[in-house]
Amino acid sequence: MSFEIHPDTPAPDTIHEAVARLTPQTRARWGTLNSTGMLEHVARFHEIYLGRRPAPWPIRVLARLIGRPMIGKFLAISPFEMKRGMRTLPGLRIDAREVEAESFEAERARMLETFDEIHALSGEVVHPLYGRMEADVVKALTRHHAAHHLSQFGVLEVG
Repeated sequence: MSFEIHPDTPAPDTIHEAVARLTPQTRARWGTLNSTGMLEHVARFHEIYLGRRPAPWPIRVLARLIGRPMIGKFLAISPFEMKRGMRTLPGLRIDAREVEAESFEAERARMLETFDEIHALSGEVVHPLYGRMEADVVKALTRHHAAHHLSQFGVLEVG
């Protein structure tokens, strides 16, 4: 299955540059997360994709049944136009009250390390939720998701 990737989905270097602009004091334009919590959320997303963090079985079943059409719709929309306040998978939810600003650098390093690990993949991979798919699609999903959250914090804009 081929997916159309919206041209606003940034390159890996652009994601790195935006993460470098983020600080513990950067405030979200919407939502309840602080910048440290956002980095942890994105890293957890990557850890699911890398098979290091389990997703609940109902999510795995739904992802196999309807995930591919949802991926297509998700990637076709600009990450800067994604709906705000979408429901988050239970394993990816972060309670902002429990996230310490002191862990910001550790979470930044974790997010970038998992991001880079995904971007080193090639060929066909077995995604823990969606099954066999091209590594380029997995990479696009991670860039799209990260771009959405980095725009939430104003450190990444369209264009």
